[in-house]
Amino acid sequence: MILQRISKAVREQNWFAVSIEFVIVILGVVIGFQITEWRGEQSDRESERIYLARLHADMENSVCRISREADNVREWNERAQRTLDALLQNDAEAVDDTGFELVASTRVQTGSPFRATLNELVTGGQMNLISNDDLRAQIAAADAELTSYAEYIQILVNAQGTFLNEVHSRLRPEPGQYYRVSYDFDALAQDEVFLNSLGHALRITDANMSWLDDMADVANGLRLALSEEIGVDADPSPDCTGPGETE
Repeated sequence: MILQRISKAVREQNWFAVSIEFVIVILGVVIGFQITEWRGEQSDRESERIYLARLHADMENSVCRISREADNVREWNERAQRTLDALLQNDAEAVDDTGFELVASTRVQTGSPFRATLNELVTGGQMNLISNDDLRAQIAAADAELTSYAEYIQILVNAQGTFLNEVHSRLRPEPGQYYRVSYDFDALAQDEVFLNSLGHALRITDANMSWLDDMADVANGLRLALSEEIGVDADPSPDCTGPGETE
């Protein structure tokens, strides 16, 4: 229709009409581009909102999970340290545990944040959806830090192997009691290889505990930044006892 009008105006040499028709065409194209761009922007903002809400939930659950892992390491480390002190002081009466603490205290918790949304944003190429430059930088930094701590902890896993074998080989489970371990106290009190191995193992799990605490701090820092961005009230530490906690 427009082309017909333009052709007619040209044949009639009605240049004013030609100019008007061209202006109408150009305005239509410009408006069309603007509508398309507006719709794209609206779609991006909606995608951003969904990603940020998901990431906030992931980081909240990550803080709870990693903190729980760190607390487990802390508890077993402290219990095993009391048993080790009793062995070093050759004081059998000071032992007040089941023996299983010597097994559990050698476990290295690798730290397991919820990374699904983080991976989509960072490795999936969706970071350009985050309009806040500072928040985008913090998300990238948190991803790098969590990855680094996971790599550090893997070094602990590898280092623990030798000491773990020296500790576990001296322990025996009690019949029908999965969480009770028997051992010869007098023999272990004189066993320098066992005592040194247990001491090294506890130093490793102490570092494990510290790095898990750091991982939880990174996740919590990002959680708080996300809370502010999406307008959610947040306590300094999340409530890890509510129904929303992911196991």
